[in-house]
Amino acid sequence: MDTSLLDGVIQVDAEPAREMARRAAREEGILVGISSGATLAAIAQKLKDIPAGATVLGFNYDTGERYLSVEGFLPAS
Repeated sequence: MDTSLLDGVIQVDAEPAREMARRAAREEGILVGISSGATLAAIAQKLKDIPAGATVLGFNYDTGERYLSVEGFLPAS
């Protein structure tokens, strides 16, 4: 991969990634996995720096189906 093409990298810890995946399910009805949650968390980190009217593109390329059986992924009811 030609990293010279990248503008930057945003680090996202596991728990914020899981929380954003849960929020996507809860608030938008979109079941995504932890890597897509990390994409959403990274965007959320940068929103204050993004000018009004800008377009933001994030790829959510996985499903959360496999995480339904992972203990701790879904909040306890």
